[in-house]
Amino acid sequence: MSQRKWLALFGALAILLVLVIASFIVQLRNTNERIEAIHGPRLDSYQAIEEIMYYNIERANAIRGLLAYDDRRFLEAYYSMSQRAKELKASIAGDPETPSSLLDLLYRDGIWEQEADRVLVIYETGDLAEATAVAETMTDQRQTILEDLRSLKKMQYNDIRKQLTATQREIDIAIQALISVAILLIAILVILIFLMAKTKKRTDRD
Repeated sequence: MSQRKWLALFGALAILLVLVIASFIVQLRNTNERIEAIHGPRLDSYQAIEEIMYYNIERANAIRGLLAYDDRRFLEAYYSMSQRAKELKASIAGDPETPSSLLDLLYRDGIWEQEADRVLVIYETGDLAEATAVAETMTDQRQTILEDLRSLKKMQYNDIRKQLTATQREIDIAIQALISVAILLIAILVILIFLMAKTKKRTDRD
């Protein structure tokens, strides 16, 4: 084989190696975009559930403290938490990425809020016993909402973990394939260089 043909073959393999590496880079970039898509809306939804649970528990504690100790500082805490919860829920409801299961829980939480506000209205009339009685009827409802929120949070977590695991597996397979192909092509290039050198020596002797 002439030296020109050796060089052509060598160049073709070098181009092939570059194309393989470029293909891997493109695939890796696409995979990173998928990971960002998972980390974006899904993690936002997961965080939103955490915050809703927090505000739900804190407001219930504020009502319980208000009725137990007749201390209006708990009332201020309730209204402060309610305002933050309202802003959060409005943001979640306005997000097209929010799953319907979470929207349903927001609706049910809104019903609980109405009952909580009724407890405070009764409290303001001075009927502490009636306010306490109504608040006690809301306990099971709040607990059910919290349990459903925890279940939804767990489902979101498992879904995120499953997708991230699958994506990581794709990355590992792509890396292994790239390394294997790169090693093979490099080995072929080394052999070609050796053969070219050997052919050149033979040509020089002739």
